[in-house]
Parts: sequence; structure tokens; C-alpha cells
Amino acid sequence: MGEIREKFCLSLFFVSIVFIQLKSYGVVVEGEDILSLGASITGNQTLISKNGTFELGFFSPNGTNNWYIGIWYANIPEKTVVWVANRETPARNRCGVLKLSEEGDLGLFDATGASLWSVNVTKKPSQALILDSGMRFGGQKKLVSWKSSLDPAPGLFSYQVDPSSGVKQLVLKWNNSVEYWASGPWDGNVFSQIPEMSNKALYNISVEIINSGFHVTYTSIAIKNVLSRSLSRMQLYALLDDAKWTLLWSQPRDQCAVYGLCGAYGICNSNNLQFCSCVEGFTPKDTRAWYSRDSWSSGCVRQSPLNCVAENGSSDGFLEPSVTFPDADSASSYPVTTKEDCQKVLLLNCSCTAFTFNLSSGLCQIWYGHLLNMRTSLPPKSNSNVFIRVAASALPKTKKSSSKKTQLQLLLVLSPLHWVSF
Repeated sequence: MGEIREKFCLSLFFVSIVFIQLKSYGVVVEGEDILSLGASITGNQTLISKNGTFELGFFSPNGTNNWYIGIWYANIPEKTVVWVANRETPARNRCGVLKLSEEGDLGLFDATGASLWSVNVTKKPSQALILDSGMRFGGQKKLVSWKSSLDPAPGLFSYQVDPSSGVKQLVLKWNNSVEYWASGPWDGNVFSQIPEMSNKALYNISVEIINSGFHVTYTSIAIKNVLSRSLSRMQLYALLDDAKWTLLWSQPRDQCAVYGLCGAYGICNSNNLQFCSCVEGFTPKDTRAWYSRDSWSSGCVRQSPLNCVAENGSSDGFLEPSVTFPDADSASSYPVTTKEDCQKVLLLNCSCTAFTFNLSSGLCQIWYGHLLNMRTSLPPKSNSNVFIRVAASALPKTKKSSSKKTQLQLLLVLSPLHWVSF
């Protein structure tokens, strides 16, 4: 599908997301955009909005046997999925059936008839209609990223109106807890931290404050389609004449400012095309997503387990990557005399994963659990370095052992008939 499509599959769009509108009024008019009572779609059958902008049907991410009901742009060669109904409950191996029952219940069922997704309504509708128009974003609605381009299940990043009372701004959050970017307050014309929005020649932004909260609506003006997406950053794309999505702007501008972008034991470097790398002794948890630059948030896992069974501590060692201080599940500090004393304290506890020792203060800080949000150190460096705990097998070999190994290999080549003597 190409890199652009893969990135969009990974993302969550809100500017042109289309709702299936359940109507309980008017005359039923049959057409491509309508699902009437008792009707259903399955297989390659689709609904297309009146002006041909959006299409609803079944799709399966490449390389999987999982099927979802979704909405995508109807006339773009690279299928750009903008909404998924059953993102956590795919139909396995075969697409299911989307049906509007005679009672007015819209539901998705797998090949066995098991319910995968449904819409709760208070009034019986007469039909389901796919619209060309967009949506209002805000209030209590929260947009959550996909896990990866192959898995639309909820990821770690979300986009929402600031829940703080009286603050009219948009925020990005990690794991529903850490806020790492804010749009700045709405001043009646633009969000203060998104000056690009002041370009009224491209699109219009309207804000409503009603009982249900603070709502934002985008409308394209000079460009055929303008949409926003949020994986870990807020990005605005435009569809140009060559039918390719072109990035207009993104926030936050620094990729490494995204909290937890590289996941556990990942290191972020905004100067590299591959933003994330694993700490030495670790490997990507999801190699396919990691090396395709699809998603790094799954992080890294140890290549070798820690030694936590020794009675008098462990044989684990420490690596000293040049990184900023990490975030972890918890941390504690102890006064010690030397770095070696700090190491001893850490090795007696299997949940300790890293430490730093400040010589001037004599303070040993220890981190517990997974390490998050590390990035390559930028000058000036502090007088405290981060030491990360790894298994003994992950430590670099000493010069002495490397020399001996090289000599042994040389002797084996020169005297192949005497290999038993070694």
C-alpha cells in the first residue's frame, strides 16, 4: 500500500470522520448511501455517501485474517481508513454481516452470528445513512490511536478537549494519564500553540461552547480535502491534485517530545530517520512495526533475563548509555559514598532496573520497573550518568577475553589436526 497508507492506517482521523446517521423521520428512499430496515451488507458490498466522498464496507489489513467494518475515502487509490466500528473485536478469517434489523438495531455479526458491535438508540430509526459531512470534535469525546497499521485496537495515545475546568484547549495524552502537549487556549481565532491555524485561505475552524462542552469543527476551503490525524502528534494533511496526502503542519514539532514514543527501554533521537532504538541488550518487542517505522510504542524487551536468584545479589551488570534520566514505575534515593555502593543496593532488589550516582551530593537514585521516555543526551551533560541493569550475557566482552578468542580461532586455522588439544 505504500508508506503513506501505512501511516494513515495507524492513525486516527477526526476532521472528516463520517457517522452512520440513524434516521427516524422522513420517507425511506433507497440508494447507495442508505441501509433500510431489515437490510444488510457483507463481502464486497458497500455504502457510498451521496457525493461519493466516503465508502463504508469491510476491510482486512494486509497480512492478517481480521475483518473490520470501516469508512474510507471512496475515490482515493490509497485506501485511507478514517473510522472503524469493531476495532477491538474483529471478525476472524471471514468478513461478517452489518445489519439494520426490523426493530431498528444496527449491529455487526461474525460468520457464526455472534455479535461484534452494535449501536444503542433510544428511538427506532427507519434507515441508516452514510453522510458526506464531517463531525464536531470535543465534549466528552476522546480520539484514541491505533496500536499499529495492522491492528486498529486502542493504542497508547489520545487526543481530547482539556478536561480542566474553564480551559478551552486541546491536549495529547499518553496512556490516559500523562499530558505531553497542549494546543494553548482558544482566543476566538486560533489556538495559541498552533499558529498555522490562522491560514483561513486553506480551511476554517469554528468553535462552539454548549451544554455538552467545548466543540471544534474543521471545514476545508481551498483544498479538496483537509484532515487531521493523531497517532502521537497532531498533524494536518491536505489531499492535493496528485491524490497524495501532503503534510501541512504537525505538533509537537519535536518527535521526541512525545511521551513514551519509543516504549519501554527505547531511546529517542530526533536527528535520526529511525527515531527509536533499543538500549543495548534489548530488542524490539514488535519487530515488524519497529523497523517499518510504523509504531515504536510497544518498546523493547530483554534479550536475556536478569539473574535474580542468587542469594547474595545477582551477577547482572550495568550499561551506561548517553541518555536523559528515564521515567519509571517508581524511584527512590539513598545517601552512599561510592558508585559501587549504589550498585550493591540495586543488585539486591530484582525490581530495580537502573540507577544514577551524583558524586558531588553523594546521592544514589534508583529506578524500578520499565524505563520510559529516554532520549539521547543533549549538551551540556549533567554530572550524573544513567546506569541500566542488564544480564551478564548482555555486557560487552572484555579485551582480554576477545583477544583469547581471536588467538584460539587462529590456532584452529593453522593447526586443524590438533583442535582436540584446545
